[in-house]
Amino acid sequence: MKLLFALLLLAAAFAAHADLYRWVERETGSVKYSNTPPPWYGDAEKQRGAPAVEVVPYRGPGPASKPTPQTEGAAAEARAIARMETRWLELVRFFASLPPSTDFSRAGPNIRLQLEAYQTLTAELDRLDPAGAPRRGAQVANALGNIRRGAQAE
Repeated sequence: MKLLFALLLLAAAFAAHADLYRWVERETGSVKYSNTPPPWYGDAEKQRGAPAVEVVPYRGPGPASKPTPQTEGAAAEARAIARMETRWLELVRFFASLPPSTDFSRAGPNIRLQLEAYQTLTAELDRLDPAGAPRRGAQVANALGNIRRGAQAE
């Protein structure tokens, strides 16, 4: 019984690696795929009036690249940095949208909380992604430049 099961399993594995046969039906114009050849395939006399058959060879799966704990950790850290940068950018835009005359020392609790969140995110991003600090600094400088230009226009 075990031998029969093993042979069936082996036969199924070979069938899984079979070539595909592709042809176009002339009557309907539909493309047909099969893992078994059509009845006329291989018979020269029957092939004369039948559609041409293309054999699509089995290539098998490519080399398996299982994620390692290091790559999974790096990907998770990159996603976390991306989420923090998104929130950081929202805060930069929030501060850039405030009127230039905003006095942060007298601002309400909401603005103070936003400012604390901005400072915390900046410090954490600089710790996790020091290479991105110059880019983030340029973004803040650009936002401050927009605030200054807005103040001058008023």
